[in-house]
Amino acid sequence: MIRLKMSTGKYHGVRPNDVVGMIAYHADIPGNTIGKIRIEDKHTLVDIPEQFVEKVLAKNGDYRIGKHKFALERA
Repeated sequence: MIRLKMSTGKYHGVRPNDVVGMIAYHADIPGNTIGKIRIEDKHTLVDIPEQFVEKVLAKNGDYRIGKHKFALERA
């Protein structure tokens, strides 16, 4: 598993199911492969299987929860 950091967190109303749904939908990966999710105040840490990391990072401009766009990067 590779840990990725999202530029959004509790402050923006992020919930674990939002994270799984958005990443799985846009990166076209199975949601059950996404590992631990740790939501902090201003960022979120997500564990993604190594074989899907490049696919997830390639869709970086498409992610949003509500009206808030966010980016993913390696933690």
